[in-house]
Amino acid sequence: MAAEYLMIWQKVNTYVTNHRMIEEGDSIVIGLSGGGDSVCLLRYFLYVQKQKSLKLYAVHVNHMLRGEEAERDQRFVEGLCGKWSVPLWTFRKNVREESRKRHCSEEEAGRAIRYACFEEAAAYWQCNKIAVAHHKNDVAETMLFRMARGTGIRGLTGIPPVSGKIIRPLLCLDKKMINQLLRDLNQDYVEDSTNEETGYSRNRIRLHVLPELTKINDRAVEHMGRLAEQMMELNEYLAPHFDELYQKNVHFSEKRECSISADAFLRLHPVERREVAGRMLTDMAGSRKDISAVHVEQMLHLASGEEGKYQELPYGLVAERGNGNLRLLTRGAFLKDKQANAASQQRDTILVDMEDIYRKRYFETKFAGKSFRFCLEDYHGGDIEKNDCVKYFDCDRINSTLCLRHRRPGDYFILDKEGRRKSLRRYFIDEKIPSAKRDEMIVLAEESHVLWIVGGRISEGCKIRPDTKRMLVVEEYEGL
Repeated sequence: MAAEYLMIWQKVNTYVTNHRMIEEGDSIVIGLSGGGDSVCLLRYFLYVQKQKSLKLYAVHVNHMLRGEEAERDQRFVEGLCGKWSVPLWTFRKNVREESRKRHCSEEEAGRAIRYACFEEAAAYWQCNKIAVAHHKNDVAETMLFRMARGTGIRGLTGIPPVSGKIIRPLLCLDKKMINQLLRDLNQDYVEDSTNEETGYSRNRIRLHVLPELTKINDRAVEHMGRLAEQMMELNEYLAPHFDELYQKNVHFSEKRECSISADAFLRLHPVERREVAGRMLTDMAGSRKDISAVHVEQMLHLASGEEGKYQELPYGLVAERGNGNLRLLTRGAFLKDKQANAASQQRDTILVDMEDIYRKRYFETKFAGKSFRFCLEDYHGGDIEKNDCVKYFDCDRINSTLCLRHRRPGDYFILDKEGRRKSLRRYFIDEKIPSAKRDEMIVLAEESHVLWIVGGRISEGCKIRPDTKRMLVVEEYEGL
């Protein structure tokens, strides 16, 4: 029997060594709930304490959620640490109250509080490591949980063996091995009754999903752990490439905005696009929590969509396809930009009052350094002159005020007699008009309906027809 648990300790030793978790003389805080996993973790460190000259300390956090049961857990931990002469710091935290303050679940609040307590104790005792008791089943649960919520490749990496000063020596063991080890050691522990409640998502995975998967293959947990390790290795291998790609293409401004050229973004491989979009979201949010594959896909969709489209995202962020870029900015900055653009558009617009033309039959103006003449003429049939600088429109099919301006998001023209539309953005792309030139081009428009792309084609929507009675002749000419 002793040989069996010594073999397991050796397995943990090998894992700890491979991931360089501990060095001789380390001071380590052990998270100790009193449950089987954390008790197993404590017993492992007691096993290697003399070999590595380790200084061990324990932290217990009473969440004050389970009444007498929580008090029982605290007493058990106090007795265990007393037996093995391990200094213990017990925190009493009202997790339910904290969850209300933080506007999150009790599960999330409890985790945040625990790690804050670990950090406080580590600082007090001057410990350079914090050990927690995650194992292979936790990795499998985390993977399934993230997959259910929507995750990308990074989410499949599971739980890292080392994260800063946090170390997880038991990730090489599954729950079955831990339980067997505790039996071999004749070691008691306490059970948390909430682990059997199916109100928590992870509990449902632990109690129902994983058992069904192990019926399909009794090594399912091990295989999922191996996949998580491979995905972690893949991410580590690709990280330098992604770092270089991100630094080269993504630009940050002082007003809490980051952006990437939409054309450059779309030239990336799909894997690169998702990584860049995910990093943009994480950097702007300041956290990866609540950022899922759905939000990344929304950004990808915007990048290939029309100018001016936007999508609201978590953390008060807005993604927008604007000015040839995929932008991610705070909602406040987005609204401020919209207001500034609206004011700018009003300044950079020449209105053409059709009622005035009907009265005077003539109107001249200048816009963006070009001169334009509008004339009202009767139409008696016949061919219409073809001239890039002179265009003819059916007056009675113009419903509102016209304007001369530059392009705007949502602009379109009527493509054919069937009334099919084509976006101005798509027209510019198809005609291979350089991006730098597109903002300089002038259009004659009725709201978002572009009647004439000056120097280019006109919309089918207001063309002269056999039944036309009055036509508006618009001429671009030299001088005014």
